Amino acid sequence: MRLFLERGFDRVTVAEIAEEAETAVTTLFKYFPGGKVALVFSHEEDRAAALADAVRNRSADTDPLTAIEDFIGTRLPFDPHMDAASPLLRLIFETPELRAYARQKWTDCEDALMAVLVEQCGYPDDAPLRALARLILQSPDIVAQHSTPRAALAMIFANLRRGWQLDA
Repeated sequence: MRLFLERGFDRVTVAEIAEEAETAVTTLFKYFPGGKVALVFSHEEDRAAALADAVRNRSADTDPLTAIEDFIGTRLPFDPHMDAASPLLRLIFETPELRAYARQKWTDCEDALMAVLVEQCGYPDDAPLRALARLILQSPDIVAQHSTPRAALAMIFANLRRGWQLDA
């Protein structure tokens, strides 16, 4: 991360990272098969499973949309423990490959989110839930660079709640 932050993501080679880590390039790829991008996001859990669990394990008084909004609110760029002007966030937003990867990490959750919504809401048709899942999973990227990302995310979910009935 130090190399990326000092010189920029595109100006650092895998060979330089391996040298800095005092390891072989092949060893680096063994542990980070996704290459340089995987190094930036190495702390990631199985987001799709974690998102589904957040909906599945929500309290009885929490609706699915609130559970999803709360889950998203704990991840980048909404993480309350991370300053919105942090060098890591700037690196991600200013590097097209990293921003695309971050977006993909959310959109890869579509099937899991749709499945848990079908399971939890008993909706008779999965097409509307797939549309909802896509809208939800695009929201982190849409609001990420907003001047107040958390407020923008809240507005998206407020509008979803007004227009999307999840009971069958």
